[in-house]
Amino acid sequence: MDMDWCPTTGTPGAPLVSILTWKKLKNTLKAELYLQEDETVDAENFINRASRFIHNVEDWALKLHFQVSYARILDSKRKFLDAALRYYEFSQSKPDEVDPDDLLELLSKAVTCAILASAGPQRSRLLGTLYKDERVKNSEYVAILEKMYMEQLIRRPELVQFEKSLLPHQKAVLSNGFTVLENAFLEHNLLAASRVYSSISLEELGKLLEIEPANAERVAATMIGEDRMKGSIDQHLGFLEFENTEDEVLAAFDTRISSLCFNVNQCAELIEQQYPDIVRSLAATAMATAP
Repeated sequence: MDMDWCPTTGTPGAPLVSILTWKKLKNTLKAELYLQEDETVDAENFINRASRFIHNVEDWALKLHFQVSYARILDSKRKFLDAALRYYEFSQSKPDEVDPDDLLELLSKAVTCAILASAGPQRSRLLGTLYKDERVKNSEYVAILEKMYMEQLIRRPELVQFEKSLLPHQKAVLSNGFTVLENAFLEHNLLAASRVYSSISLEELGKLLEIEPANAERVAATMIGEDRMKGSIDQHLGFLEFENTEDEVLAAFDTRISSLCFNVNQCAELIEQQYPDIVRSLAATAMATAP
């Protein structure tokens, strides 16, 4: 396709919307080509050009195409939380508007980016939303998602298969010397530890995170400095003090209760699907014996 040719350009009376639609389509297609070659800067350049026409285009499919390309750019730039939010939003499109398989792929991308995102309150809320989505229960990595949502410790062997599914930019080594996944894993486990301990020595923290105490201290200091975890470090004594407020403790308790109720409801639905006659019989008996 000649990317510089527009079917309506130069045609007398050509509708402006058609011209704008073509320009937006051309820039979106160019952005996708650059994304395929992992050329994020050039891809973002063409997406930014296309964004100037987005409000004048009525084609819903083209708008979605553009938005997904933008989410992929955020993903490529390792802005995983923003990318996850957009992927998930688009995964909720109506099945009659988008191929259901494409919606599941977008949902899978949302789960991956949420797992890789920096730990913190926003990520915790997104993990909860994803975990409660019925479609996620068939995901290959629902066990990791559940542990992250429940703020439970995750061991390295549990991440092996997940790591194999990552794209090259999602395996990048960060400035702190850890890969994207390692960093997410360490931050998550540090938050999980804060729900169990009121304080912990840096030496024990290093053992818990399976890294050197000095590295554990740096991870904790970064999270505290960015206000993603409440706490303080006593370098003289070599201890990390967590500062969990009563509201945070109650919120963590509520999360666990909510998850338990969610799982019980899922079990009840499965029982009803497999043994409908027994369920109806029990319901009839309960009604008959009710006062």
